Amino acid sequence: MPTILYGVGKMVTKEIEFNQILEQHKGVIYHLIYKLGVRDDHGDFYQEGLVAFYEAYQKYYGRDSFTRIAYIVVKSRLIDLIRKEKRYSDHCFASQDFHLSHNDVPFQDTLDPYILLQIKQVLTSKQWIYFNKRILEGQPVRVIAAQEQATIDAVKGWGKEVKRKLRKLLKEDYCS
Repeated sequence: MPTILYGVGKMVTKEIEFNQILEQHKGVIYHLIYKLGVRDDHGDFYQEGLVAFYEAYQKYYGRDSFTRIAYIVVKSRLIDLIRKEKRYSDHCFASQDFHLSHNDVPFQDTLDPYILLQIKQVLTSKQWIYFNKRILEGQPVRVIAAQEQATIDAVKGWGKEVKRKLRKLLKEDYCS
């Protein structure tokens, strides 16, 4: 005996309708990816754009301004993804740049004395303490804070400034 499914025809019709609407508007997703200057090698941004478009379709389809709303929703979602990836990459690179394991050779033995002098001239005394103890010697932040009678947050603040100044210094020296 055949099984009768109620409401399935409506869902299939809605899916077909969505596919037709998507065919009409998928150029918008490609346009936004191009406009935002995104390199989408793996299709992650296109996929995110499709999901955003589908959500906009479910929520706003049938309104006169659907196309405009869908454009805004997709653009916002792509910008959010760009920001998320930037935060992730900034965090990864920052932690890779200044992380020392116990097996590493100390930097002071491998750095050019001229570069160390340049770095010391750019940094304040507290920032130099951070650079010397954290980056060159590999001491934990809490140990530096205890030695310098400062809070852990203060030492982390020194570190942020050190990283900012070193990036600027390296860009000037090696990118010009």
